[in-house]
Amino acid sequence: MKVLQLTAHFRPNIGGVETHLDDLVKALIKHDWLVTVLTYRPLTARSNWKIYEGSANLSIIRIPWIPNLFYSLVSLPLFEFLYLVPGLFLFTPFILIIVNPDVVHAHGLVAGFVAVFWSKIFNKKVVISTHSIYSFPEKSFYKSFVTWIFKNAQFCLGLSKQAASEILSLGIDKNKVSNFTYWIDLENFTKVKNAKVSLGWDKKFVVLFVGRLISEKGLEILLESAKSWHEGIELKIIGTGPLEDLVIETVSKQKNIEYLGVVTQNKLPEYYSASDILIVPSASEEGFGRVIIEALACGTPVIGSNRGAISEAINNKVGRLIDISVESIKNNVEDFYNNNDKLVNLAKNCRNLAERRYSEKNIETIINTYTK
Repeated sequence: MKVLQLTAHFRPNIGGVETHLDDLVKALIKHDWLVTVLTYRPLTARSNWKIYEGSANLSIIRIPWIPNLFYSLVSLPLFEFLYLVPGLFLFTPFILIIVNPDVVHAHGLVAGFVAVFWSKIFNKKVVISTHSIYSFPEKSFYKSFVTWIFKNAQFCLGLSKQAASEILSLGIDKNKVSNFTYWIDLENFTKVKNAKVSLGWDKKFVVLFVGRLISEKGLEILLESAKSWHEGIELKIIGTGPLEDLVIETVSKQKNIEYLGVVTQNKLPEYYSASDILIVPSASEEGFGRVIIEALACGTPVIGSNRGAISEAINNKVGRLIDISVESIKNNVEDFYNNNDKLVNLAKNCRNLAERRYSEKNIETIINTYTK
């Protein structure tokens, strides 16, 4: 069977959603699906890219588009929508004619609108996945428009129970709404022996941040907090984004903070393994937090914001949920620094939780929506 993956973001763009989509495509190919991806060129990452990539079971078409506008429009949903819709809207009908997929799997509201619109003309089955918590305002055109999108899809998947509940709150039939869960390659994401030594962190207590360098991730609060940490604690930052200059400026003034830039997926397990804690200080309603499950698979406990669906990703046996503030982050990081036994006990449970919850078998939920 053939499936069209419709998304504004795909590799070599960098992010948790992009990594999930890469995993999704690989898993679908293992299950004998023919996959076509229609997307844009990288919109937020500076990467080399090709308009077309193809292999026996996979075709990727990237639409040339104006980069570097995405983050500036995040706080302006209407303008962001108008920025992202046209390319996908114009190219999708041609792909539907040429590929003739059995299913269109749209990721996010922009792709969802495009998929639903053209499915009316081409009579295609549409599955929509959401990867965020949207917090739709009451009695607004935006909410009515989104409701129309979900009602006209054949199935809706939310990346957490909270995301699925948000879709249901729009009055969508409960029989066509469910939640799915990210998975990771548990062979790649595993504890790396002697990682602290190989990275030169063997005598350091390391708190790791991995993610986009944006305000929504709580990065500014984290940087401010790290300035007052005990001198024996170091913060390492991996990622890229509009706050990169702020990170570099802070690093130049703080000996206990290091910016590592972008790290490839195959190298991340070493950094997770060498760290004592992963911190996810999201200041917004986090959709799930893929980096959490990557760290757990490598045996690294997590301090996470009690916002969004992070509470679905971890529990008190593998980490700690906290209110995000400068003082709260400091107190919890230093508590683990001063009480290593607490950290050791949490670390013992991390890999087991990852194996139980975040294996590739999670793709079955998605495939079932394709074949229902």
